[in-house]
Amino acid sequence: MTMSIEKFLLNTKTKLTNIFHIFEKQKYSISDRCENLTSIPGIGAKNCNNFYEAGYMTPESIISASDEELLTIPGVGISFVKKLRKTLGRI
Repeated sequence: MTMSIEKFLLNTKTKLTNIFHIFEKQKYSISDRCENLTSIPGIGAKNCNNFYEAGYMTPESIISASDEELLTIPGVGISFVKKLRKTLGRI
């Protein structure tokens, strides 16, 4: 009986280690993709994932998007769009 409990605990520990490893890898991949997008004024660590999930994976894709397209991204409002266009000199 003791051996089966030890085996169960060892299996559980291995599975949890694998799960934590996956989360750790995701944390770095989110950070890497955010580093690229946060070069745009108004995009920070908190909202960069919204852009990425909406398909805007590069600063160029955000810059070339229409105002209407950008406004469909959660957390993006008219103030962000105005700031972006002003920064780019395209008001």
